[in-house]
Amino acid sequence: MALALLAGFQGHIRERLIAETPHLTVRPEGRGEFLPADGLEEKISQLPGVLRVTPFVRGRVWVTQSSRSTPADAIGREGLSGIVMDPPLAGALALLPGVEVTLVSSRTRLSPLGPVPIVLSLPLSGIVPPVTSRRKPELELPIAEARRLMALPLDAASGYEIRMKDPRDPSRMAEEIRLCAGRGVSVSTWEDSNRPLVAALKLEKIVLFTTISLIVIVAGLNLAAITAVLAATRAGDAAVLAVLGAPPSTVGRVFLAAGVLLGLAGTAGGAVFGTTLAHVLDRFRLIPLPTRLYSIDHVPFRLEPADLAAVVVLSCVWSVLVALGPSRAVARMNTVEVLRANG
Repeated sequence: MALALLAGFQGHIRERLIAETPHLTVRPEGRGEFLPADGLEEKISQLPGVLRVTPFVRGRVWVTQSSRSTPADAIGREGLSGIVMDPPLAGALALLPGVEVTLVSSRTRLSPLGPVPIVLSLPLSGIVPPVTSRRKPELELPIAEARRLMALPLDAASGYEIRMKDPRDPSRMAEEIRLCAGRGVSVSTWEDSNRPLVAALKLEKIVLFTTISLIVIVAGLNLAAITAVLAATRAGDAAVLAVLGAPPSTVGRVFLAAGVLLGLAGTAGGAVFGTTLAHVLDRFRLIPLPTRLYSIDHVPFRLEPADLAAVVVLSCVWSVLVALGPSRAVARMNTVEVLRANG
């Protein structure tokens, strides 16, 4: 149940990362920007599994409006008609949609007075929430204007953003692109771009599984106590079996089987109850959440077969181990003393 809850939230976060972050990002390494003559975009587009390849232009700019200014990362993409920026960046400059914004590039151009910064003015067309992986103020603008601002040649690109048909295993495709592009190219996956968050999700799962393991261990100790009580109360019956000719190992296996069956019954009951409850809660969205705070309207539950199998195997193995002690004690008992004590 707890693992299904964690898997549900982590699955939602991963889906958001995959939707908001390019699956693969190709950048130049130790060389200048990409040019159409390189043919790299066509090579990547022809690889199986690639859905779309989009060029982008990235650089550092100063955003100014009236007497306010602040630095930001600027990225040029296709399909934009104006500037789109984060709410924190727009709030710092007190900007509203429709206002003319001036961008000052870190690049310069030659003029009769010498090198001067490249300046560009565009209207603010929208203010959108930042993507999950974004950690710095960022704005987007049309790629043609970004090339002018960064003094890049026509059709040049700072890199390519790649969308895959199946983004669950981006490392394999990244290796194929490295082999296809050759030297001077850096390829990063959506997991690389969100490495701190992905590592935090993995650590969270390890901690929760460790906690559940401790709960299983405590429950197993309770099972050991029940098996020990069963062995003590049924010692007379075990002694009778021994007198009738049953070897000590057989008597021990009887009590071992009783303890193991009790553990298996508890494991099966808990697994069925937990999976059914998780499915019902997720199917009918019985635990609502405020969408404005969590970007999701209900608590998600996701049953991962590997998680369920790990818990079931741990519980079954621990049931066998804790039942071994009482069963061995019964096998080593003194039959005469037990019969004398039971009259």
